[in-house]
Amino acid sequence: MQTIRYLYEFIQHHDDLPMKLFVNSVKHIDFHWHKEVEVVYVLHGSINMYLDQQQYTLQEDDLIVVNSMSVHKIERTNQDNVLLTLQFGPELMNNNAFISCNSAQTVEQDVPRLYSIKQHLAQMVWEINKKTPGYQNFTMGRLQMLCGYLQRYFSSGTNPTLEEGSKDYDYKRLNRVLTYIDIHYNEKITLQDMAHSEHLSLHYFSHFFTDKIGIPFQKYLTLIRLEKAQAQLAANDKKISEIALDCGFANIKLFNKYFKEKYGCTPGSYREASRTPEPHQLNVNRKPKTYEESSSGDYYEMETLNAIGSLYRYLDAKGDAEQETLPISSVNHLSDQTYIEVIADQTSFVYEKHWNITMTAGRAIEGLREDWRKQLSALKGKVPFQYIRFHGIFNDEMMVYSETEQGIPVYNWSYVDKLYDFLLDQGVRPFVELSFMPSQLARSKETLFWWRGNISPPSDPAKWQALVREFIRHCLNRYGTEEVKKWYFEVWNEPDLAGVCWAGSKEEYFAFYELTVHAIKTVLPDLRVGGPAMGYGSLWNDTWAEEFLSYCSKREVALDFFSFHIYSEYPKRKVEEDRLTQIMPPSFYKESIDLLRQKMKASSYGPIELHVTEWNFSLYDRNLLHDTMFMAPFVIYHTMNTLGDVKAMAFWSFTDVFEESIVPTSPFYGGFGLINRDGLKKPSYYAFELMQKLGDELLIKGDGYVGTRKSDGSMQFLFYHYVHVDQLFASGDWSELSCSTRYDVFEEKGSKAFELTLNKLPGPYKCTSYQLDRDHGSVFDEWIRMGSPYALTEEEISYLEGRSGPVMETEMIRDECWRREVLLPPHGVTLLILNRQY
Repeated sequence: MQTIRYLYEFIQHHDDLPMKLFVNSVKHIDFHWHKEVEVVYVLHGSINMYLDQQQYTLQEDDLIVVNSMSVHKIERTNQDNVLLTLQFGPELMNNNAFISCNSAQTVEQDVPRLYSIKQHLAQMVWEINKKTPGYQNFTMGRLQMLCGYLQRYFSSGTNPTLEEGSKDYDYKRLNRVLTYIDIHYNEKITLQDMAHSEHLSLHYFSHFFTDKIGIPFQKYLTLIRLEKAQAQLAANDKKISEIALDCGFANIKLFNKYFKEKYGCTPGSYREASRTPEPHQLNVNRKPKTYEESSSGDYYEMETLNAIGSLYRYLDAKGDAEQETLPISSVNHLSDQTYIEVIADQTSFVYEKHWNITMTAGRAIEGLREDWRKQLSALKGKVPFQYIRFHGIFNDEMMVYSETEQGIPVYNWSYVDKLYDFLLDQGVRPFVELSFMPSQLARSKETLFWWRGNISPPSDPAKWQALVREFIRHCLNRYGTEEVKKWYFEVWNEPDLAGVCWAGSKEEYFAFYELTVHAIKTVLPDLRVGGPAMGYGSLWNDTWAEEFLSYCSKREVALDFFSFHIYSEYPKRKVEEDRLTQIMPPSFYKESIDLLRQKMKASSYGPIELHVTEWNFSLYDRNLLHDTMFMAPFVIYHTMNTLGDVKAMAFWSFTDVFEESIVPTSPFYGGFGLINRDGLKKPSYYAFELMQKLGDELLIKGDGYVGTRKSDGSMQFLFYHYVHVDQLFASGDWSELSCSTRYDVFEEKGSKAFELTLNKLPGPYKCTSYQLDRDHGSVFDEWIRMGSPYALTEEEISYLEGRSGPVMETEMIRDECWRREVLLPPHGVTLLILNRQY
């Protein structure tokens, strides 16, 4: 949590509403004041507040009102905190009322009234978060009701600071005094000096300061000096006696006395505690911490909270008898209507289906499992992807490398052969990720994931090169030169995440890439080698990509393609470690691709192929949204939005037969896969299946729709209604998400209507429609309706299989001009296929 220090707040109102509503965590906010009235509600933890010459401790579910121009200060207690703050202009409070509302000092008759205030707050948060049509009016209505309640039940006269003739100069004077103290705290400052600087008598200035701040001048000065000393104790190795003198204390004895009174411990104990890492339980589902070199944060440490749930309980609560709560869910409404007109023989454009070039899976050894193979065969039958990428072809579990007692390498390709033979028999080529390091070759012991892939550089680079060369030779000898020349060889996985996927320096990876490329090219120069399978955090946070490209250019190291990964989470930097996990807007994927393209062009690598070798909604393999209907339009939106931008978009991954972390018991636990571990096809799977039915010529594309044509004259129109997560969830508060309730985290959108008009149809057509939404074909929603059983029986699996997939209807078209309305609920998808009839 950051220390927030400012003397005057300039409140920015948002969304054309005369108010500001936000959630934050506070460590320290010094004495300050502002024109706006402020309502503070404690969602989690506790705080100390100094207000109107009093000190209060506010606990979870407490609420307090800060009047306009009231001087106040907030401090963290020994607990973390999350606060909801509402700020609005005093003009909404008629007659400039002074409000005395503090639930920490509640009398019995105020309990139902506070309930009603919390109801209004909860509904305002819900409206602003969901942005349902009309939410501004609903929010303003709730704000007016809240102000009315405060005036009717908590008013105690008028606010003297807002009365006619109130001295604005007093606040300017106070601001000067506080600013001077904040700058000169380490110098000798006396009450007499400050009074003299403001041309006031000692007596007048003393009373002036105490009346405004609530504590005497000397006590305030001591508190400021203690805060400065506290920060130094945690930040540097100065002697405690030096810190005491630097912060203005006359001697160490006095400093120790005041420090212990304020913080309950000695300065030495505080320093020791501040530098001792908090004990934590080993979590095998998490990756190791990053090294200092990497600017990006932990790979998938999801920093979220469920704070807003403590307020949302008031949405259904009944407070005062005269109050009625607004409904939580909006009525069904039409959020958008789009008119599309197409002439049957209009000009079209050839495009590449970049979504079905490469598919992905967890790791190599899983490809030897029967259930994994069965699912891959089924997917390949519907979506004819050409390549598959996975981790760990050199993992210890693949038995590829060992050494004799004399240190002589022994290579064993039997498991690799079983895997590659199967893939090629299915018509799928390897997109070979050269990872991870065999233990006997590793320089150190850092590992990744539950299955402990070694992320170390090689202890002997020559032995690594020999391993790569022998691997390449074996593949060429077994499968032939012409076949292997069609493969891709990608050097490692996310080496930019130092300490997470690569236990070496950036420079070491660059050299490692060069020697790996050299090992491959010396066997056969025509083989395609590239990488670096870079994480998207480095794309936005540092110059890792530019330095890698510069290295390859200067040293003339082959780079036949560039690969990187994209997910929705904000690419948090390590300096932002206290920041909650945030979800980026949907445009983030295309913006990331565009940014990387700019960097490649600037480095003269613009023409080479760009592969997104991992992408999904979340980089967390337990994100419950992965199973939902949301994923179908998510997949379609991003594939359609990136047409022509990259060579391939490789979705991560095709199956939940996937073991990066311990597998949960639920059949729908939020895994990455298109297919769950029982072989049940999720909505994301059907997105790929429906997209595969599109033609090879692009007729039209717009917001939520795409139209194509095939050479036989048939036409295909795919409609989708993408709804993004709401502001609350995107900000890191997951209060509304649970195993059985997964759709409350989205923006409130109504149905989306499309009216398609086809002109100049040359003859009769048969129209086949495929409808996919929460009520038609979403296997997760069917699972919820059947009671969410964990250990599925064969009968239950069979039942869910029968309920999974789009609902089909057919219609004959005999007119030259044909119109069709498509109405999509949120997260809905519909495909229309028109086949010529003879």
